[in-house]
Amino acid sequence: MPLTRATAWLASTIVPTAVAAQGAAPPTLDCELGFQGLQTQARALANAQFSQYGGFDLVTQAAPDTWRVEIFFTTRWHPAYPAVAMRTLRKQVTGVWTAESKACGYGDQAQFAGLVEDMKASDKQLTDASRAEVERRKQSQSPLAPTP
Repeated sequence: MPLTRATAWLASTIVPTAVAAQGAAPPTLDCELGFQGLQTQARALANAQFSQYGGFDLVTQAAPDTWRVEIFFTTRWHPAYPAVAMRTLRKQVTGVWTAESKACGYGDQAQFAGLVEDMKASDKQLTDASRAEVERRKQSQSPLAPTP
């Protein structure tokens, strides 16, 4: 195969793979898997980061500049234990990052309702802050500057 054909073939093979990897959908939360099943699924996520935050075991995964997922597992001392919450942040065409959470509760439902309420309030704060930042950037740009 001539070099130009080989290069074209290689490019046609690599580019769709890279695009598919970047365009991959964020993971979802299937409450039917149960607390342990969701932990197992989270541990298997490719390129996931593991940490602790605010009394939660936290798993994050992202497709940079497209979406980010944060999965919160309550620890044993948390009032809503066992519960799992997943926040998905998606970058919109406007540049605003929107946050949306889903949660699964397997313990005290009143405590779980409080956790869900906190997550939803945080989603709104994160989305509003991103929207405000996009507006600040727009205001600071010269009217003659090209739009990104």
